[in-house]
Amino acid sequence: MSRHTARIHASNLIFQFPFHPEWDREELTGVAERYITDLPDLQGIIRGLKPSKDDKIFFEQEVFGTFENLQQIDDLISAKLKDWELSRIAKIDLALLRLAVYEIRFASDITSATAINEAVELAKVYGTDDSPAFINGVLGQVVANG
Repeated sequence: MSRHTARIHASNLIFQFPFHPEWDREELTGVAERYITDLPDLQGIIRGLKPSKDDKIFFEQEVFGTFENLQQIDDLISAKLKDWELSRIAKIDLALLRLAVYEIRFASDITSATAINEAVELAKVYGTDDSPAFINGVLGQVVANG
């Protein structure tokens, strides 16, 4: 599994955050462990791939890092939206934005360019036709203006 594939999996769990406000760290740990063990087949992209120890660590860092910094991440995204509210963003776009902002602000081993590129590429596959440009624009503002 690559980091790209690990991001797909991480974004799947991050996508679920708004639907499970009751999750705490312990519950999310159980969900993440079951998820990584079962590894659902996403459109044939990951069929048969089991994560290495490093892949699992990266996946967990992405999910838990986003979860633990969610309020700061959401505040940063909200500050960059023009005439738009966080609640109006498509849930998949929001998940991708949250993951990318986590990487930009909190993951020292990931460059901003990599975080933006990965989010835009995932948006091309999982979002709407407008998702890549929207995500690129918001993340560009996050990088440019802090």
